[in-house]
Amino acid sequence: LLAHNWEELSRPVRAGISFLPLVVAQVLAVWLVWTGRASTAWREGVGTGLAVSIGASIALISQTYNLGGDFGDFMLTWVLFGLPVAYLLRATLPALLYLVGITVWASAVWNNGWASLGYWPLLVLALPWWWRELREGRYQPRAVLFGWMLAITMSVGLGISLHETFGRHETWTLVFSGLAGTLFLAGSRWWEAGTTWWQRPLQTVGAVEGVVLGLVLSFKDTWPSSSWNVTPHGQIWASMVAAVWPVAAVTLWVLACRRRDERELLMGALPLATIVSYALVNLTGAREAGMLVMNLYLFALGVGTLTSGVRSQRLGLVNAGMLVLAAVILCRFFDADLGFVTRGVAFIVLGIGFLVTNLVMLRRKGAAQ
Repeated sequence: LLAHNWEELSRPVRAGISFLPLVVAQVLAVWLVWTGRASTAWREGVGTGLAVSIGASIALISQTYNLGGDFGDFMLTWVLFGLPVAYLLRATLPALLYLVGITVWASAVWNNGWASLGYWPLLVLALPWWWRELREGRYQPRAVLFGWMLAITMSVGLGISLHETFGRHETWTLVFSGLAGTLFLAGSRWWEAGTTWWQRPLQTVGAVEGVVLGLVLSFKDTWPSSSWNVTPHGQIWASMVAAVWPVAAVTLWVLACRRRDERELLMGALPLATIVSYALVNLTGAREAGMLVMNLYLFALGVGTLTSGVRSQRLGLVNAGMLVLAAVILCRFFDADLGFVTRGVAFIVLGIGFLVTNLVMLRRKGAAQ
């Protein structure tokens, strides 16, 4: 009814309707802070309502009074006004909405030169909220949820904010492998006590991204014939952001060598394998060199993970190792000029291998119990 008759209403009436949800949400927020209520339901509900009301009020008032601006201006204003809600009410959903919001904003200013680099200082503004939650318990739901959203949106934000650099220098392989390695190694170092994969967001996202990236780089065509295209058009801040991730990943991997954890050493070696591949492609001009190194790395990762799972009697690790090996083999089947019968037989053999391995492992665990 409001939408149908919106244009018939006067501007003051429309402004009053636009501000009403915001005023109600603010009154409830003040009441929560004043009474000191610690109920999660109240804080999350009121916090989310207030954050959404801020965006709705900005949009409706801008439309009513023709204030101008574009979608990027709207998103930036919304997230900056919405972030204090997460701090004030200690609400998780407004913090998650902020992470999504700054990623959407970065995509909105995609074509605005280097403006999308503002994603990173905006991201830093939300980290103190996460730090406070981590101090109360790094495995409690609020901290874990933020960790998942951070790892996912940061991967998207990295590609958006550095698209100019990737287009000019062809360094996306180094940067994304560095991010995947950093997420995995940081998670393994500081969140190693998580009992389930859900409590290990950084490790899980880093491992999945790393394996997927490795499979992509195992094809020859994904490697540029010449990647060392340094031009005078680069920007120092973009180069610094790009360099952070490979450097951080290599540093964490060196520290992991002291603990001699097989899984950390294998999965965390992805940035090193990418650096070696990148250097070989540039020095030799042969894309096959990068393809060969990445295939050897993935094969070693699969065998190492499988062996580690067998030693520790962990069926999840065994299946993870077999999945990596199966993915590498299948990629090579699709990459080669093979018939449907050969590919079909390969699928059947891999499936039998999975079933037999799981059956043997389950019997061993049953006998041990």
